Amino acid sequence: MLAIGVGFLVAMGAFARDAAAYTAAGDRLFAATVVLPQISPGDEFYLWGSTQPFAGGNWLTEFNGTYMKTITENLGIVMQDTWTRFTQSGGAKPLYGWLNFDTELKYLAVNDQAHEFLLSFGLDHEWGGTGAARAGAFASGATTPRLYFGKGLGDLDIGYLRPLAITGLLGYQIADKTPRPDLVTPGFVVEYSIPYLQSKVESLPLPEVIRSLTPMTEVSFTVPAGKSFGARTNILICPGISYAGQGYEFLVEALVPASKATAAGTGVVAMVHFSLDYLFPDTIGRPLFSQR
Repeated sequence: MLAIGVGFLVAMGAFARDAAAYTAAGDRLFAATVVLPQISPGDEFYLWGSTQPFAGGNWLTEFNGTYMKTITENLGIVMQDTWTRFTQSGGAKPLYGWLNFDTELKYLAVNDQAHEFLLSFGLDHEWGGTGAARAGAFASGATTPRLYFGKGLGDLDIGYLRPLAITGLLGYQIADKTPRPDLVTPGFVVEYSIPYLQSKVESLPLPEVIRSLTPMTEVSFTVPAGKSFGARTNILICPGISYAGQGYEFLVEALVPASKATAAGTGVVAMVHFSLDYLFPDTIGRPLFSQR
């Protein structure tokens, strides 16, 4: 089970428990992301599923549910869990079950609306032993401090490049105990918001469906720190597109491995996200302690 845990759980763990939704900074609306965590607290619920081939004709399929709740306007908590199925070739019995339950406390420290800039701090904890060992869940947990940022380019005089935005994070996962490895988990996203183009740069005669799209590419890294215990560097490049509706967002991305240890081929992930602060602003979409 350790080989499985280090093999596909560490390889996929960079996105397996880190889905994300959109956040606003002034005129900038950062689109949903599924591979990397979102950059600030929110009142949201989302579901995603993915599938990807691994060496030897094996396949990893996962489904995740995430609920985010704001405590104050700037402070929130994330709760999520993932069901996984590792299908083995040659008629071997599939390995399936829930992974460890995961929570994160997140604080929005800077929201510079004029410069479309966000800076947040997070403290994530994976609760060891809460998942199924047969599915690759670790018996021990891990804590990950994170620094998040988001920057839109709308405040710059660069014409049709103003809809561009860059978000990212730097995390360091500290295992509760060996033989689980410590990991450095950075990543970034480049996105081009067509809704921003239409509303803030120039209203072009585009079809209605195109007006709601945001093409993006997410890049995720997982790098062992110190003794690796069999873990290897994983790089995942995920080009995709997001469609935003009234209080919901749908996202599809390819999962393209950029290192041999990540996966054996390209997979796919899809997510549907609901903005509870938009859909239910006076009830479940409102911070627990709010001045509104």
